[in-house]
Amino acid sequence: MQHFRDFAGLHRTLRQIYETVSPEGRRPVFVYALQKAFGFTTEQAELYASTVLCQDAEGSADSVMTNGMRVTGSWIRGEQEGNVGGWLSTMKETWQFNIDLTYEHKIERYDSSITTGPFFQSSYSGPKMSLERGIWAPSDNTLDQLTLFVMSTEGFARSIMLEWIEKETYNYRACTINMQRFGRE
Repeated sequence: MQHFRDFAGLHRTLRQIYETVSPEGRRPVFVYALQKAFGFTTEQAELYASTVLCQDAEGSADSVMTNGMRVTGSWIRGEQEGNVGGWLSTMKETWQFNIDLTYEHKIERYDSSITTGPFFQSSYSGPKMSLERGIWAPSDNTLDQLTLFVMSTEGFARSIMLEWIEKETYNYRACTINMQRFGRE
């Protein structure tokens, strides 16, 4: 899968579009460039362009770069149900947004149970993992709620919502991704 290799390449392309293309032609030109340079389908390119250029303003290239640098890194959350000594289910979810505009989304689940009785004792452990890899890009939004473009290596493209939580307190170290709270790992 071909894509921008870093924020500098994406920034350069957006800057060039803003310097040479009229405002009403920016998104269509960007869509066309994504299709020709990277082989995106029309739907993938339109979602990418509408996500990255959601505000479509003069400072969009700089906003994309700033948002990308804030999002880059590993974000983690966990859940646990049950009780120790009986049934226990734990889940760890990680989003890794890399500076080369690739991502990894991993969900690890561990279900276990221990059964005790007067004549027997048994235990069960069932690990499960789902892993998705692909490319990503941030929007040019200057608000606390960002839309991110993600496309798996299988070509499934979608938007995810990221919202900063109390950025003044946590300094961009806490957010929600699709309404689930994450912290920097």
